[in-house]
Amino acid sequence: MPNNIPTDLLRSFVTVVDLGGFTKAAKALGRTQPAISLQIRRLEDILQTKLIRTSGRQFRLTDDGVALGPYARQMLRLNDDLIAYFSDSALAGWIRVGVPTDFSHSFLLEAISEFAARHPDVRIEIESMLSSDLRVALANDRIDISVALVPEGDVPYLVETTTVEPLWAVKKDVLFDRKAPIPIVRHPDPCEYASRMRNALRMSGRSWRTQLVSRDVEGLQSAVLAGLGATALTPATLKPGMRVAGEDERFPKLAPLKIGLFYKHAVLHDAGHALTQHLLDHIQKNDQPAPA
Repeated sequence: MPNNIPTDLLRSFVTVVDLGGFTKAAKALGRTQPAISLQIRRLEDILQTKLIRTSGRQFRLTDDGVALGPYARQMLRLNDDLIAYFSDSALAGWIRVGVPTDFSHSFLLEAISEFAARHPDVRIEIESMLSSDLRVALANDRIDISVALVPEGDVPYLVETTTVEPLWAVKKDVLFDRKAPIPIVRHPDPCEYASRMRNALRMSGRSWRTQLVSRDVEGLQSAVLAGLGATALTPATLKPGMRVAGEDERFPKLAPLKIGLFYKHAVLHDAGHALTQHLLDHIQKNDQPAPA
């Protein structure tokens, strides 16, 4: 197997996936449809595996095609960031960024504000939604970049991930009966936090009851501070008046969460790519990244 993969082959692959077809990818890259098909075959020959299966105008990724996605996007991101680093052109344009409702907004808003201050010709619009809604909005081109929870299975447009440990949050002066069901407050299903709470309690043999359901993190924080129950939060969403409940109180350890940066590489302009790099740097430098 060759030691090097040409980035133009990876760009063709990612563009086909991002735009949903060979014809659209060819138009975006200024090539013919047969040329794009040939590049995909060359990539498959280099990797010695089938990446895309076609049926008429429809296509689907194989398991290896799904696995290649994040690697290809990371390589293209580094390539394009390198080109941008040595470019003298000023950044400009409009970027729609999606951030989750269920984490401390200051974590990402600080990074976005820093970027906007450095690049006054870039206009940034911020949307706040649940992680599941953010992924749908990105797929439907309502936003350009998203930071969101990474669910299990095939996750389109995922570029980078990091991990955060959720914690059991309870009111500081509240102790729950160890033998009684734990009252939990949670987001509506489907919710990665809620599933982790229930799975952990189920595995530990501890019973629970849902005390309150809220779509936003402020509602959960208020419920915890009112003493209504316990919930899963990230370190950055813990507020004064809360404490972390541990296994000594029969609160089982929660499974870690994966946080992802998502975008369609093929349709993101230079300013968007620069912002994604800035967000990645901010996330990786922070000791406790807390989006969810």
